[in-house]
Amino acid sequence: MFDFNGKVSSSGRVDLSGRGRKGARTAEESRSDFVKRQHQEREARERKRIREAAAKKIQAVYRGHRCRRLQGAEKRQVFDKRYADISKVSGVLPPPQKAKFVFHALVPMLRLFALFFRRDQDADRLSAIAELVRFSGVQADGCNIFRILLVEDEAPKDVTQKGVLALLEKLFAALLLCKRHAEATKLLQALQQVLFSPGPEYKPLGAKSGLVVAQLLRRTGIVQVLPPLCEKEPLQAVDIVQLLCCGIESVSLGTVEASLRGRQELLVQLLSTPGLVDSLCQEAAPSTALRRLCTLLVHTAGVLGGPHTERCQAEVLDNVAAMLERFALQHDDSGNLLSLLTWLSWAKERMGDDAKSSAAVSRLHRGGFVRMLLAAIGRARDDVLLAVCRLYFAPSSGMAEAEVDPPLEVLQTLAFATPLAERLFPTFQNLMRNCSVEAVFDALQPPALASSTAIRLRVFCSVYAVQLQPMYDYEFFGDANPLRLEEVRELLPFLNRLAYHFVTWMPDQASLLPAAKALRTSLTALLNLLYHRHRRKPILESDSAWIIPESRTLLRRAPNSMNLGSAAQPEEEDEEEEDDPMEVDEGRQEARERSAPAGSATSSQSLAEKALQAVLAEMPHVLPFEDRVSILHNAILADQEERRAFRGPWGPSAMEKHQIRRNFLVEDGIASFEGLEDEHGLRDTFRVEFIAPDGTPESGVDGGGLFKEFMVHICREMFDPEFGLFSATSDHALYPSTSAFAKFPQAADLYTFLGKVVGKAIYEMFLLEPQFSRVFLNRLLGRINEVDDIAALDRELHRNMLQIKECEDVAALGITFSISVTEKGVHKDIDLIPNGSNTIVTRENLTRYLHLMANYRTNVQFQRHTLAFLNGMQKVIPVTWLKMFDPYELNTLISGSTTGFDVKDLRANTVLSGGYQDDSPCVRWLWRLLQEDLEPEDMGRFLMFTTSCSRAPLLGFQNLNPKFCVHRVPDSERLPTSATCANLLKLPDYVSYESLKTKVLQAIRAEAGFDLS
Repeated sequence: MFDFNGKVSSSGRVDLSGRGRKGARTAEESRSDFVKRQHQEREARERKRIREAAAKKIQAVYRGHRCRRLQGAEKRQVFDKRYADISKVSGVLPPPQKAKFVFHALVPMLRLFALFFRRDQDADRLSAIAELVRFSGVQADGCNIFRILLVEDEAPKDVTQKGVLALLEKLFAALLLCKRHAEATKLLQALQQVLFSPGPEYKPLGAKSGLVVAQLLRRTGIVQVLPPLCEKEPLQAVDIVQLLCCGIESVSLGTVEASLRGRQELLVQLLSTPGLVDSLCQEAAPSTALRRLCTLLVHTAGVLGGPHTERCQAEVLDNVAAMLERFALQHDDSGNLLSLLTWLSWAKERMGDDAKSSAAVSRLHRGGFVRMLLAAIGRARDDVLLAVCRLYFAPSSGMAEAEVDPPLEVLQTLAFATPLAERLFPTFQNLMRNCSVEAVFDALQPPALASSTAIRLRVFCSVYAVQLQPMYDYEFFGDANPLRLEEVRELLPFLNRLAYHFVTWMPDQASLLPAAKALRTSLTALLNLLYHRHRRKPILESDSAWIIPESRTLLRRAPNSMNLGSAAQPEEEDEEEEDDPMEVDEGRQEARERSAPAGSATSSQSLAEKALQAVLAEMPHVLPFEDRVSILHNAILADQEERRAFRGPWGPSAMEKHQIRRNFLVEDGIASFEGLEDEHGLRDTFRVEFIAPDGTPESGVDGGGLFKEFMVHICREMFDPEFGLFSATSDHALYPSTSAFAKFPQAADLYTFLGKVVGKAIYEMFLLEPQFSRVFLNRLLGRINEVDDIAALDRELHRNMLQIKECEDVAALGITFSISVTEKGVHKDIDLIPNGSNTIVTRENLTRYLHLMANYRTNVQFQRHTLAFLNGMQKVIPVTWLKMFDPYELNTLISGSTTGFDVKDLRANTVLSGGYQDDSPCVRWLWRLLQEDLEPEDMGRFLMFTTSCSRAPLLGFQNLNPKFCVHRVPDSERLPTSATCANLLKLPDYVSYESLKTKVLQAIRAEAGFDLS
């Protein structure tokens, strides 16, 4: 026997024990070497077997190829000889005999051709056989090869309908493979004349007419002939589409559903033709082919969205959109609207990532198309409305969440050109009134959240949010609001509870599916938009109506100190107990925690922390302000504990003193902070030693009180409008001065310094005195001010804007798209749009002008100031830590309340020492003085004198550390003194109330502490 290398091999010989002598173990060979050698020999034998088997396969393939090539050459010779004979004989025969001769010779020729055809060798033979078939296809009955497909009796001997159809399939496949679309079209036209009657009725001439076309469609892909026809010969394209539609209608499989699915698959092939419907619509009246195609789309819409998951070409979406735009809507064919919308949604979903840049999707997003579509559904059923919503808001397969929502132009068209919000609101009003929030969330079908209810809710939230953005407050509370005020008040608690359930039940936003993430974004965006409007002008009865009491359970389960993010991160109702859906939330939260892995000791805390982080990031208003302050303070305390080695009494920063001259407070303060550029230096302890005007150090050791006093005094001086960095509104709220950069060359450094000061105060958890405008605080929080926020800066300007809005002849006012500003004493105009100073404001563009002006006044002109201030603040405390507060709350966090303090709270949290008791006359006189005889300004001075802060602690005096203490001093002639680092008031034991009042007022108004001793 020969092996693969041509060598003779024989089977190995073995002895009676089965051992071969050739591979026997030698005496000098160890056992391990023997085993290794045997293993190598087995591998060699296996490789040899594989090579021999491969050799046999290669030889078989080669022999087969060689045989086919030889047979093909022989058959080509036969084909050429027969074709020459046919040409020779038919050239001398009269037409009837020629037709009959070709008819009888054609089937054998087709069989020969099918056996040897190769694209690179038989192009001429393909043209020859196609010409013979076309010649036979236009002959009379009895000589027409296509007639065999209808009447088998007309076939020559040994020829069947099935055989002829198979041969025609191979011929069409060859023509399409060789891109012979023109020849294939001629054959189809000839076939059409045999199978169907001419004229508008277009009736089949045989029972199998449609089945023949259907089989050609399913097996050859003859739709490939359409693209060149649609481009150059639209009339011929109409005829071919008519033929193909008849074939699709005739598809009949085992069941009705299977038949419809088969038709739908062929329709997808047909609709993949670029510009198909546009070419069919070139006639003045819709063709029969167009109507038939539309009918097929309607009939097959019900089986879309089945198990087939193949991608869909963009041309399908474009053709269906063209059908809708140029036929169904133009001819008021509203009965087909729902089916065409279903096709559009299906095609868009199947396009996947191709939908991002598709021109077909751009067609859907044109404002004219959207308006035409929505005008048609103004009187349509709710299911049609839902289909429109699904078309624009359902995600495509593989589409990222950024592409889930339609472009802004579509949203604006949906919002301002249609009553979509009013139509959608009643569709889920019943859920709001009769279902618990858990039942509503289940109706949204998590985790995908792509149910019809979810899509309607997301569309409503997106559209209503767009409508609210340019809406003035007086319009919101008036007739311009798409919803009545009582409907908004019914909507808000529902959205609040639903969003809370969503956020706490599925807290990890990164793991959400695109539709779920889009719904959550739309829901929380609308909710926050309404909440901030409520804070500007109340919608609900009180702020407490936004709080969800059950949210406090998250605080109990979450760890004491939470991760609130870092500076590196980017900016941007009373019910009965049994009906309270939040009770269900708590139970499901506990169930989730019980189902966590038993090996994780902190699983409950981890779940609660994730939920709490999500709530604080997306809808912090559901937690009371005091609880959020506690969360912030716990995070700060945890950070301070990590820095204990540096902040402790013997730490490096505690041992270093910053000398501050009282008559050079600003200069020395800036110099002291200049060396603290990173968060480590700015978060360490800052010790102050005041230097008196005569150059001598003031008495006293800074235990924290002198530093707070320094911070308060530097803020009083630099935030004073007279200083020039900030201006004040009519209600004394501060915002950056527009002339600051003209007045101070180093204005950016000054704003950065003040940002550090405010950030340091927040980090050290004490209050400053400046009250800021919400316009400035909105920018610090990364929020865009709205048009009504301009009232917080200039009420007169806001009032004038509203008056202009009501003016009928705006052009007569002579206003242009520019705004006047003053820089370095020079007035200049700034264009709000290109060439704005030459563009007159009219009634048509008034809304744009007002919003551009408000945007400039509240956002643009303070941009440099805000960035510099924010740069300094973020070096101390990340702005992400502060985004759980709205601007009003942030103002309170920085500056506290200006309404004095609760004397009863101070009394309940005061320690008496040195011999004082609760019933001591001097103590009773002190509480009487604070309760009855001090003005708010003097009450602030009293706190400043004793605690070095003029505002009461945010969370009450129980959080003052150390406790406020009143210590008895026996000498009744002395003035009261204080140790602000210990919150200690050294109060002499005065003999009368009048003496106490006089001495206390004298001490607190002197603005000195240790030096009074």
